[in-house]
Amino acid sequence: MKRFWFTPPVLPEGPHITVYRCCFTLKEAQTVSFEFSADERAMFFLDGQRIMEGPERGAPQRWYKQNCSFTADAGNHTLTVRVLALGFHKWSYGQLSVRTGLWIDEKQGILQNWEYQIESGCSFEAGFPDWGAFPRVHLDTTHNNGILLGRNGSWQPVALFEDERELFAPDLPLMRYEKVVPEKLSSELYYFAEYVCVWAQYRFSGKGKVSIRWAETPYLTGEFDLSRLTGKKGKRNGTYFVGNFDTFEIDGELFWHDYWWHAGHYCQIIIEGEVDCQPEFFRTGYPYGEFKAKNTLEKMAFETLQACSFETYMDCPYYEQLMYIGDSRLEAICTRLITGDDRLIRKALRMLSLSQRPDGSLNSQYPSRSVQTIPSFMLIWILMLHDHWQVNGADELVKELLPRVEKLLGFFRNCEKDGLLSIDGWNFIDWCKDPLWNNGTPPGGTVNSILNLFYVLTLRAVSDMTGDEKFREKSDGIAGKIRQCFFDEEKGLYAIDPEHKYYSEHSQVLGLLIEDDPALREKLREYQGKLTPCSIYFSFYYLQVCHKYGMDDLAEKRLQCWRDLMDEGLTTFPEEFVNPRSDCHAWSSHILCYLLKPSHDGLMSRRQTCRSDETASSVVVGRE
Repeated sequence: MKRFWFTPPVLPEGPHITVYRCCFTLKEAQTVSFEFSADERAMFFLDGQRIMEGPERGAPQRWYKQNCSFTADAGNHTLTVRVLALGFHKWSYGQLSVRTGLWIDEKQGILQNWEYQIESGCSFEAGFPDWGAFPRVHLDTTHNNGILLGRNGSWQPVALFEDERELFAPDLPLMRYEKVVPEKLSSELYYFAEYVCVWAQYRFSGKGKVSIRWAETPYLTGEFDLSRLTGKKGKRNGTYFVGNFDTFEIDGELFWHDYWWHAGHYCQIIIEGEVDCQPEFFRTGYPYGEFKAKNTLEKMAFETLQACSFETYMDCPYYEQLMYIGDSRLEAICTRLITGDDRLIRKALRMLSLSQRPDGSLNSQYPSRSVQTIPSFMLIWILMLHDHWQVNGADELVKELLPRVEKLLGFFRNCEKDGLLSIDGWNFIDWCKDPLWNNGTPPGGTVNSILNLFYVLTLRAVSDMTGDEKFREKSDGIAGKIRQCFFDEEKGLYAIDPEHKYYSEHSQVLGLLIEDDPALREKLREYQGKLTPCSIYFSFYYLQVCHKYGMDDLAEKRLQCWRDLMDEGLTTFPEEFVNPRSDCHAWSSHILCYLLKPSHDGLMSRRQTCRSDETASSVVVGRE
């Protein structure tokens, strides 16, 4: 269906913000309702007051529209719409674009005459160290300070263009927008006791310069690894901040509402000259509602999940803000355990599938400006769909996605060599600290037991969903080849590589998820501390085995790694157990799956609602 969108007749080169305005008069108080979409992102203001932003994050294959309404008194009013257009720069990786513009469908005939103005005095630079998130903004004194009120500057008629993209109704509820007040630690430093994702708005007055940056934590020293983006964090009690600033040159009055939210615990506002700054902060994120945590571990795990859930799942809110498959499966399982709302799960499954290429492979994350393939994550997407199938059966979503599953399996069939998977490229499995693991890739070459064991699990999942025994038979055949190629009879363990040089917990864990082997269970216990251990991400599968077979002693030892993090000054769980880049990382929230201990067969995918008989000492987490 063709729709007419607004756009400036001539677009500036490079990233920019366009503000559209519509001046209208109401004879009496009235509610005005309309649908809209925007590319890349819009924020609406009525007479300078924020109404909402949107549309819901999507991709070119599935772009969203949104409903909006406001009530205004009789009289003259101005509706302004700020539309962000970053183009195809390698920043804001999770925000895609087709063609910049704004679409409004208002059937009451009130919003008729639209004009535009490019936001002046506004430039951007890549963020650091949060390279994958949205860029920093710099405003100079040529900026039109009244633009969000529809004042000043030169307003010009919009141009129209026909756009044929299909617009989908929202899959999700509106995100939270709730005022939160931080503690002011000093004249320039604000601290949020919970890790937050917040929209910020500022009222500046005076003359001078204001520099603002956000951080998860201060560092102990100025030493910073530019490749791994890590530094010494100690007990999160340092004083050295890392990162570049948003900057604002002030000469008079300025109201600024950030065009995207920020994440972390700290907001640093440095003022040069005579400037008064009045900030306000509004928490955002997926509206999970209230969760009653029985202990600090559950509280931290939920806070991590909450901070990593927006209009998509995210690996981390401070850095990439990307929906990775490996993280998303674990987030989805947690979501299913604590709530009956599966809208974000359904959206994640569908959106990730839209990255499928002609050869059947999937991107490791989507929506994304990055093209990246991780073979294990592609298999995990099928396991994520199987989790959904276990609860919902062969519903419409499963029926929609099964053809993409079969196409993906075609990709893997083409990667088989002598009956086992052999795939070039980045074979990421886990961020192991073992120096032999290069960038998350296990040693020993492209044929490894871990990926092939995932393949067996995946084929069995497909057999369940389709009822087709050929997938089960194929999985049994590959399982036999894995045993023949990788199992070391003398050690009683699966090696990673065919030459039996390298061993890790990962292979043993996946082997036990495929089939109970009491001898292998004992070997997993016997070789504690001698195998390359699962890091914080892959410990999900480790704890899954512990739950399935009642190996509570091993589970308690692994959970101690999370308990140790409680002493690090964190309120969320990080990307890695030791020296993490990110202090809030989605995949670490998965211990909710073990702590809530569903009465299930170990797959931990069935909903378990929070009990209502919590004691008075329960920690309440959720809405402010």
